[in-house]
Amino acid sequence: MRRTTLGEIATLLGGEIDGDRGTPIDRLEPPEEAGEGALAVLSDRKALASIASCRASAIVVPAGTQAPGRSLVRVPDPRRAFVALLAYFAPGDVRGPGIDPGAHVDPGAEVGEGAWIGPGAVVEAGACLGARVRVHPLAVVGEGARVGDDSVLFPGVVLYPGVTVGRRVRIHAGSVIGSDGFGYERDAGGVQQKVPQIGTVEIADDVEIGSNSCVDRATVGATRIGAGTKIDNLVQVGHNTQVGEHCCVIGQAGISGSVNVGRFSVLAGQSGIADHVTLAEGTVVGAQAGVHRDIGPGIWHGAPALPAKDARRVFPIVARLPELLRRLKELEDKVATLEGRDGPGA
Repeated sequence: MRRTTLGEIATLLGGEIDGDRGTPIDRLEPPEEAGEGALAVLSDRKALASIASCRASAIVVPAGTQAPGRSLVRVPDPRRAFVALLAYFAPGDVRGPGIDPGAHVDPGAEVGEGAWIGPGAVVEAGACLGARVRVHPLAVVGEGARVGDDSVLFPGVVLYPGVTVGRRVRIHAGSVIGSDGFGYERDAGGVQQKVPQIGTVEIADDVEIGSNSCVDRATVGATRIGAGTKIDNLVQVGHNTQVGEHCCVIGQAGISGSVNVGRFSVLAGQSGIADHVTLAEGTVVGAQAGVHRDIGPGIWHGAPALPAKDARRVFPIVARLPELLRRLKELEDKVATLEGRDGPGA
């Protein structure tokens, strides 16, 4: 719990205060659950409809909002203010630097100043952890892997040997970076033979990867995740794929091998990208869409993926196909009847 005042909140947000600056605030809560001592955020017109029933001690609202008798902080952009408040009220990590006695750190590993390594974690020979890195319990940093300053590996994360993780990267529980790419070739008898995967993975600065996601190492060269990209839970990134800067890849999306994803692209949930496909900068692939060829910028839906304007025309027709087929059969029967009536034997 963080104790503050309405005046301090207004200063933090650069907002206009309406009410007692000394009003005590100790937490951030949803408007429908907020009570005495809580701060709530109402970000749009629909949310503002509930302002009368909100029991929070103070409310952050859009500039120009009037609510006589309520303690308000008016801001130009309540959504940005909400993000700032989340960071402000987030509990800090109180654990100091050090290596837990239950961790295994090879003497040949390099551990930066201020780093923390939790119980059961493993840091292998030649690995390098930057300053203030946090390695949570049961995480594994493989031989020769490198982790940049201020990055966090949550419980059970595995970095295979030789992978590189940049600065301020967060990788959540259970994710695996650098496992073998899915590479096989059939021999003369048609039997699948494993293709050795001797490349690596390079994750740039400010990337966040959710839980239970996998980024496969390259066959040769590197699989790369660009700076600022955010990857959700349960995402697969295939070998040699290049994901550009500041992309968003949503849960259960699958990216095959040797794909190029342009900067600022979005892959929605359960979307799938076939191998050796290029997505232009700023591409948005809709939920459950399937991309089988190179596509340009814009929004794409469906499988195979179509530009949004085409998909809006095609999908309603697909839903009506049974009815259209029935009507077509009726017309065919009528034509056959008319032809039989007017034919040579009529």
